[in-house]
Amino acid sequence: MNIMNFWEQEQEKLKLWWEGVSKREIGTYFFGAIFLLFLVFIYYFALGITGLFEWYRFQRSMGECFILLFLTQFMTRKSLLHPFWRIGYIPFFSWIVIFPYVLLHAVNGLKDASFNHLSPYFLTAIAILLLIFFIMNVICRVVMGRKLAVLICLIAVCFFSFSAFIFLTHYAYMGIMMTPREMFFALYSPGKWFSHVVLTHIGGMSLILMNLGILAFVILYARWIYQSAYNLDKKWIRKDTASYSAIHRTLQFLVFFGCAWLLIRWVSECFPLHDYEQARQYQEYFDIIRNTPL
Repeated sequence: MNIMNFWEQEQEKLKLWWEGVSKREIGTYFFGAIFLLFLVFIYYFALGITGLFEWYRFQRSMGECFILLFLTQFMTRKSLLHPFWRIGYIPFFSWIVIFPYVLLHAVNGLKDASFNHLSPYFLTAIAILLLIFFIMNVICRVVMGRKLAVLICLIAVCFFSFSAFIFLTHYAYMGIMMTPREMFFALYSPGKWFSHVVLTHIGGMSLILMNLGILAFVILYARWIYQSAYNLDKKWIRKDTASYSAIHRTLQFLVFFGCAWLLIRWVSECFPLHDYEQARQYQEYFDIIRNTPL
């Protein structure tokens, strides 16, 4: 009897939620996801990246990302114009724009790049956008410890944004992209790398201005996150407060799991984690040689 009552309540909640979703709202989610992915396609096409009309990589990846973007909007009822999504646009477009450009234009880059070479960066960028959006959805409910919640979101934003920024800065001043060997040198001899590489190419004044820019970026972004999470404009706050059903919550979890899988699966193939892993393997190789008696 209790099971039947529970099921009836779940059906009623799900029905109320579905009735609250308009066709216009669904259209906004649908075309918003298409437009965002279309911008990526146009940029890749302008760069001359090949394989954009092949199903195996590009079209399949686009389809997967469209489903995740559409379902995330649909389940949370927040379109891509919502302030929670906007927080992730800078790290998202940093990965979309910077990595393909540097990989194609660097002296030691790829001369004939296909989407196969860029798919980890594209899929990770989508996962970054979704991850930051989910973080915003969580921290907006925090009552105690709001500054800590903002800090967690800020760390995620800064990590992914600065990864692309470091990659671009290295290319801008040296004309080459970072390799595992350079990352290995930077990791295990940071003092020498900073003094012999960074300062010799950037200069003291440029370094000061760069640090001031980074500091301003962090401060302004922290304020933006706080305002978006806790001082949201009333037009973005939904008036319907009906509780979601367990089925709806389960679907939300499945969408989140898909986003988490996308990030975990592909971020390990990208800079800087891929280079960190290769640097660690270099170190293990040197340790084996050093400790193996002849």
